Amino acid sequence: MDITETLRTAVHSNNYWKHSDFSSVMEVLSFHYDINIEMDTEKITALHLGNKTIGYICLNYPLIFIESQYALQVKNLLHTFQDIEYIMVNTLSNPYLSVDPDIYNTYFDFMENLNAFSAEDFYFYNVN
Repeated sequence: MDITETLRTAVHSNNYWKHSDFSSVMEVLSFHYDINIEMDTEKITALHLGNKTIGYICLNYPLIFIESQYALQVKNLLHTFQDIEYIMVNTLSNPYLSVDPDIYNTYFDFMENLNAFSAEDFYFYNVN
């Protein structure tokens, strides 16, 4: 699944995300999920339900990777945040995502294979 346009939309959409909306999103989600981020060092946080990681949320851009079975609930909780881009995946570990290197390399950290990666890979390469 090519996520180039979703990434492009996210990185160009909301200048206030990192400085205000991200914190508001974390507050809303924290009533239903476990979230932990070191704001000074991390660029992505994991969204947990119990012991299971169900998604990843970017600090710098309004972008959420979310397992499909949880997407509707998360979208409903965040319905007031209009410019969030969601990348819905069957599992976070399935390496079937791809992206144009030009958009990825401009805004995100180096990742080895941009033709077949998972949401977990995206998290791993961009967390710090």
